Amino acid sequence: MLALLVTASCGSVASLASTVFENDGDGWTVSGNGDNTTASLQSTGGNPGGHLCGKDFKDGDIWYFVAPAKYLGNASAAYGNRLTWDLKQNKTFNQIRGRDVVLNGGGLALVYNTRFAPGTEWTPYSVTFDESSGWLIENGAAIGAAASVDEMKAVLRSLTSLRIRGEFYDGPNESTCLDNVVFGTK
Repeated sequence: MLALLVTASCGSVASLASTVFENDGDGWTVSGNGDNTTASLQSTGGNPGGHLCGKDFKDGDIWYFVAPAKYLGNASAAYGNRLTWDLKQNKTFNQIRGRDVVLNGGGLALVYNTRFAPGTEWTPYSVTFDESSGWLIENGAAIGAAASVDEMKAVLRSLTSLRIRGEFYDGPNESTCLDNVVFGTK
């Protein structure tokens, strides 16, 4: 079950969960379906301070940053609010398409695709948890129709996985870094 967490930056911003990677990885991991991908906490160079970087050592499937348990469970209160995060990568050529954010829950998978890949400097992202923000239903290997209100709420009501894409480069030895993940903010 998610607990209400208050973070500060230019005043108070209420959110369901957040991670700024200042002192630890907060339970975030990476997964890559066969890639030899590792994650490491960096104490400097973030936006600001610490951040988490994933590095892929071989060519393979797209890898993701995987949210810890504090982001999962009944996240119904996130409906109508946003997910925000920052990314940067070390290579900006040979970019590949992929599912940028994936939510699983209630027997469904929802996918959100950003309009642009991160640069080599921190790139901010934001998406609202609602039916008009471009969330799509994933049907196996294919992405289908736009998610409805009921489908979005069903996924949030029993959220079992939140993944943010880390691989954007087509090839080995790329790294992408994540910072300032805020889940369910106004």
